[in-house]
Formats: sequence, C-alpha cells, structure tokens
Amino acid sequence: MTDYFEKVTNVSCVYCQEDINNVRVQCCECPDFDICLQCFAVGAEIGQHKNDHPYRFVDNCSVSIFAGKNAWTAREHVTLLEAAELYSYGNWDLVAKAVKTRTAEECKEEFVSKYLNGNIEDEGPLSHTALSKLAPLDATPEEARVLGYKPHRDDFEGEYNPEAEHLVSDLQSDDHEESDIKKALKLAIVDMYVRSLRERQRRKRIVRDFQLVAKYFDNLRRDPTKPLYPKSEKELRDGMRPIAQYLTSGEHEGLITSLLRERELRHRLSELKRYRNLGITSQEEMIHYEQHMAFKKQNIKQGKIRRKNKLKFHRRKNHVAVRKRFRVRQRGGGANSLRGISRNLHIDAPDE
Repeated sequence: MTDYFEKVTNVSCVYCQEDINNVRVQCCECPDFDICLQCFAVGAEIGQHKNDHPYRFVDNCSVSIFAGKNAWTAREHVTLLEAAELYSYGNWDLVAKAVKTRTAEECKEEFVSKYLNGNIEDEGPLSHTALSKLAPLDATPEEARVLGYKPHRDDFEGEYNPEAEHLVSDLQSDDHEESDIKKALKLAIVDMYVRSLRERQRRKRIVRDFQLVAKYFDNLRRDPTKPLYPKSEKELRDGMRPIAQYLTSGEHEGLITSLLRERELRHRLSELKRYRNLGITSQEEMIHYEQHMAFKKQNIKQGKIRRKNKLKFHRRKNHVAVRKRFRVRQRGGGANSLRGISRNLHIDAPDE
C-alpha cells in the first residue's frame, strides 16, 4: 500500500517541479505529462507540449469513498491506514499528526466505524446461502463402518485414486542443476497431482450434497416392487442425472421440479385446446362435459347403450347355389332307364 500511496500522491509538475497534492492537469497527447493548475492557467509550454493540446483533469485521491456528511477523502483514508500501521492501533495523536486534516478523536472514530465494525453491518451483496456449509453425512454407525467412513474426521478410509501420491513422493527440486525440460516435467507432474486432489474434493462434495450414502442404504431397505417415482418422472430424472455434477442438490431438484411443471402445463394446454375445439369456453362447461362423458362411459361399460359407430355383429353366412332338380325321360324307357340316366347325370329320379 505504501508504494501505491507514493505513486498516487507524489506527483510533481513537469514545468515548475512542485509537488501536486490536489487536482492536476494531464495532457492527452504527451505521455506522462502532468502540470499543476497554476502552470496550466498561464499556458505553460515545455518540450513537445503545446498549450492547445487536449487535456483532462485528474484527482485520484480527493474522491470520497464512503458517502455522508463531512466524508473522508481517499487520500485521508490511505494516510489513516498507513499511520495506523506505522504507529500501531491506539496512538491516535500520532495518527492525527500524519493525517493533518483530522483530529485524534475523528481518526479513532473513522477507523473503528469503517474498518473494525464495518459499514455494511449485516447487509451485503452476499446471499445467506453463499457461505452455507454442506449437510452432515446421514449414516448410522453400522453404515459408516461398512463404507469406511470416519464421522469424527469427516472423511473416508479409501480415497479416490489412492496412487496419486506416488507421482510426487519421489520428486526432488534442484534449481541450480536442472534443465528447463526437467523443471517443466516436474511442474506437469505436480499439476496432475493437484488435479487428482481437486477431483477428490469434487466427489466428496457431490456425495455430501446429494446424500448419496443415505439414498444408497434407503434403496437397499426399500421394497423393490414399489417404485419411488412414476415412470415418466423416473425417466426424466435418469436423463438429467449427468447434469447433477455441475449443480448443487437444491439447484438440481429445482430444475427437475421446473421440468415436471412444464410437462404438466403442456398437457393442460393440450386439454384446453381440445375443449376449445369442442366449443367449451368456461370452467362450468368443462365440468359438465366431463361428468356427462363419465356417465356415458359407465353406461357403455354396463351395456345399457351402444357405442357410437359400432355395428351390430352378424354371423357370416355362406351362400350355396341350389341346383334345380328336373326329370329326363327317354322314349320307350321305363322307370329303370330313368333312374340310370338320372344316376349318370347326378339327377335324382322321383320315386314312383
């Protein structure tokens, strides 16, 4: 902070070489060209700088950081912090001498109110869930023993990728004798180890956040014949499972709830369109229509009325052509000849 304070405050005029403690004028064409207001007022020119060059006013330390009556400037706050660091907390007389524009009581009050107690109090830009901790792992002692979970240490016996430590266990650093290639190789190995540590923490966070251990044992105790979710909801949850690693448990559950709500609204919208096509435009008409359809379906089920556009069942008839019977007589022939002819012609002869 000292370097920054000196860089901001120790600015001298290029023309008269006097220190500039207030507003200064900076040339927009000449690099690093600052002059005081007095030299600017008389139109001072030096080197390549001309008084008709574009300019701007600069005052980095006279702006008040905290609003209010008799507010301190940025320069006064920087001086206050530097003096408090130099003379220690409590030596307000020496701090006031360094600030020059404030009394010892004002320095103490400003330091305590702005830097010890804070000016935002209990309100701030952070939400109440920004610093919320993960819920403890919900597991019985028997379940924890099976999993190798140590509740007092809040960790597991077995780590993810336990061979990761072997990457860096034999590394030795010798900056004087190593080449750039060996240094780059060792840095790459360390980076691999750091990635493994981050992956461990990510997996532990997911297990804790989604309570996977409790859900695992609940599934073992649950009756497999009774589904936990309806079929459509289960398919949706299975499809959204890969996205869970990028969200918290609350965010993921909120996303599932929103998608289910969207599906319900789409189904309801299709129903309303169907009612509109039937000429139904009010809630009372919808209720009356549904009651009428339920009553009609019940009567159809009981067989009291015939379903619309349903034909009566008729047994199929096989139509057979009936052969006409006729008699053929031969001249001079008797009954026997008539029977013979009819037998050959497959014609039944009448009985005499």
